[in-house]
Amino acid sequence: MPIRPATHRASGQARRTALLEAAIEVIAEGGVGKATHRSIAARAGMPLSTTSYFFSSLDDLIAAALQVVADRISARVEEALRKIDEAALGPEESIEPFLEQLLSTPQSELTAQFEIYLECARRPQLQATAHQIMASIERAAEASLRALGISHATRRAPMVVAMLDGFALHRRAWPRGEADRRMLREALSTLLRTFAAQDSAKG
Repeated sequence: MPIRPATHRASGQARRTALLEAAIEVIAEGGVGKATHRSIAARAGMPLSTTSYFFSSLDDLIAAALQVVADRISARVEEALRKIDEAALGPEESIEPFLEQLLSTPQSELTAQFEIYLECARRPQLQATAHQIMASIERAAEASLRALGISHATRRAPMVVAMLDGFALHRRAWPRGEADRRMLREALSTLLRTFAAQDSAKG
């Protein structure tokens, strides 16, 4: 079998990436129901057959696109952790780096994330994708709690994610500018103080 040149592989990867970005945009704008082979290919500026070349099914394409969103969210959390570690920040001081990362998430990615959650009730085959996304984000939250010295990180991480998701969903419907930052800062601070107090009481 002939070996494809690196330039061919790079070109193929670029087209696959463009399809994933197009899928995220289409889902964010019109929901999963509007994400078709035709709409995604058109948004990417590619022939219709391109989607089938790179993805075995539409659900496969949607799942891959949403995994991109999950990976980016996890990467933002990891970047915040790096800054916290380098500056040797404590739980309270660490909130600001997290705010910067959380509030920098593009609205299109947040909307796509919530669209897939909502669609699970109508398309159970997408539940595995949603679970994978949620697990990825919860692992990042768990790592964050451990880095801040909070115990029972595995059990508490889903609580943090649920709070952040609720906040992000409300912000999508009713953005309030600087008030959003103040509310999220206070919510994270309260949650971390509660965890720390519980740890001290049990210690």
